Amino acid sequence: MYFPSLDQLRERGTQKWTLHPDEVLPLWIAESDFGTCPEVKQAIADAVRREAFGYPPEPTALRSAMVSFYASRYGVELDPDGIFAVPDVVRGLELAIIHFTRPGSPIIIPVPCYPPFLDLPVITDREVVYVGAEGGLDPDEIERAFAAGAGSLILCSPNNPLGYTFDTDFLRRLAEIAARHDGRIIVDEIHSHLVYDRLHTMAATVSGTAAKACITVTAASKAWNVAGLKCAQMIFTNSDDIATWNGLNHLLRSGYSTLGLVATEACYLADQAFLSEELDHLRSNRDWLAAELPARIPGLKTTVPEATYLMWLDFRDTAVPGEPAPWLLEHARVALNDGTTFGPGGSGHARLNFACSRETLTEAVDRMANACAQA
Repeated sequence: MYFPSLDQLRERGTQKWTLHPDEVLPLWIAESDFGTCPEVKQAIADAVRREAFGYPPEPTALRSAMVSFYASRYGVELDPDGIFAVPDVVRGLELAIIHFTRPGSPIIIPVPCYPPFLDLPVITDREVVYVGAEGGLDPDEIERAFAAGAGSLILCSPNNPLGYTFDTDFLRRLAEIAARHDGRIIVDEIHSHLVYDRLHTMAATVSGTAAKACITVTAASKAWNVAGLKCAQMIFTNSDDIATWNGLNHLLRSGYSTLGLVATEACYLADQAFLSEELDHLRSNRDWLAAELPARIPGLKTTVPEATYLMWLDFRDTAVPGEPAPWLLEHARVALNDGTTFGPGGSGHARLNFACSRETLTEAVDRMANACAQA
């Protein structure tokens, strides 16, 4: 796996590398430090050479690429007529809530959660029902929330920040629960291509009930690091939802970019050896961290994620005073995500991004351990 130098990474000029001073190691926002997949980089370069900077076309080529990728990797047959481009996953979730759930119905959000999920009830003018996500989701708790009037569940599959996955039986049960209460499951599958020891199970494909209950929002942005190009995908698996989407005003369905279409198509068509190499490196970093961090920082508890390149860290029994992320930023010059931004259950925790070189990771752990030893 090719890793640019720290100076080269800073030259990217992205949010990850510009928010903090150069001496801070950024292990926070979910961008990876890998060199770009060669086929993707070439596709973007070719588009720039062609000056493909105008308004984006219909995503016909993207649909074809996704159908091919999902068939070859997951054995899933997607309907190309049910695939649509949107600017990003959070925008897709917002549109799904507004246009595909009962008007005014509350949203079920498992917590701790990806921080922008906390904004979804605000921007859609909905009440929120929090359910626990630590240690896995409780179907009975979710059913009680649906029975009390909730209209939708935001399911992050695989889970961010906790890193666990869901099996077929669990997903079928969730779909049946939602269907019993005229509810929807809005599934964020942005990390689906980064599952370590088995292939991802797409929630909408586990049963006919799931196909009707689920709306899938995904992107190539995590596995291939192209989030800034603005091209996520909505996947609808029933004809009614496709008809509803096609009936929306075109302004609601626009916003993705021309270069985003080009790059995303290239991601799905690229040799999957790049993805395999990336997963091998991430698995090695994950296993090293899971052993090294608790050994170096007494009292620290870590998850061992089944997917994603994100590790949830519990500092509550360590010597770190207060919230760990701001403390470590000040005392170790390592930037993690603050657990309090992930909603209820996040206090005393931090999220660490290990999609970096082992050299960077080793330096970060050394800094964190030394700071904690002096706390």
